[in-house]
Amino acid sequence: MNKIFEINNLESYFFIFTKGFFILSSLIYLVFALIVVKQVTSMSKSVNDKFNPILVIFSYIHLAFSVFLILTMFGL
Repeated sequence: MNKIFEINNLESYFFIFTKGFFILSSLIYLVFALIVVKQVTSMSKSVNDKFNPILVIFSYIHLAFSVFLILTMFGL
């Protein structure tokens, strides 16, 4: 029979499609995290508050977790 329709081959195609979808989604999330960092830093420059350094730190932690997410998706 044709090798295209074998179960193992279809599972392989599904896994490749799923992995590509997750990698693309995590790259879009990285762009979002970069925008968050940019917005938080520009907000902290224009608004003076005692919590600004904490917000900037959290935005960079968020960015680091999004990079970790991409590395995890490549390791999948």
